[in-house]
Amino acid sequence: RMRALLLLVTLLLAPCAAEEGGSAPQPRLRPAFSTRLSTYSIKTAAEKLGRRDWSELTQGNKIVLPQRVLSQLQGRSLPYTQFQICNPECKQQRLYTGPLDFCAADGECYLPAWMMRQLKLKEGGTLSVATAQFPSGVFARFQPHSSDFLDVSNHYYLLLKTLDHFACLTAGSTIRVTDGSRTHLLDVLEVRGKPGQSDASRGRAIDLTMVELEVDIRPPKDQQPKKPAARPQPEAADAADGAGDAAGDGDAAPA
Repeated sequence: RMRALLLLVTLLLAPCAAEEGGSAPQPRLRPAFSTRLSTYSIKTAAEKLGRRDWSELTQGNKIVLPQRVLSQLQGRSLPYTQFQICNPECKQQRLYTGPLDFCAADGECYLPAWMMRQLKLKEGGTLSVATAQFPSGVFARFQPHSSDFLDVSNHYYLLLKTLDHFACLTAGSTIRVTDGSRTHLLDVLEVRGKPGQSDASRGRAIDLTMVELEVDIRPPKDQQPKKPAARPQPEAADAADGAGDAAGDGDAAPA
């Protein structure tokens, strides 16, 4: 009877202890679906398949997946609009993306060359593809690599038009913006999604489908203000003045 009473008290006090200590961090959820595919740039695939409608300028950051992937996801009633990709040999960098089409050759995946470089992938390299879940975007902050981007008269509009071709944004990644003659690199410093929506990316990704996105552009990397030189501490300055006065008077006592 005593053991039963102690067990009951323990069960009653457990929720209180959890509230006092705060909620434990949520474990990372495993994706509902994942696979590995051989990766080729969209340019290589377009030339091979004769797809003149495929271009890195209009593809944004979307990828082309095999029909089998779509069939497997539909067969399991899983969503197929949001994905996460990474190089299995370099998992530190993970990008979030969406599908451009599901017509790649079986076992292959096509994505922009600039995304392959970020993932440290070469033609024919293995890419890990998994389903993902992240909220609709409401805000994104960017930082151009060069002040040349700000010299473009309509650079803000140019950025928004570029994002029209993107499925999503990944914080910590770098995107390309082309003005017709030059390509500009912009770091994605921060993204924010709609509150209350599911986010398995832990704040790292936002969906750009049919959203009104607030955009902030920070000063370019080559225009970052230099840190001011440290001023001497008052004690050090007073000591230096005293030493100067002693040297000028020449009345220092002998040692």
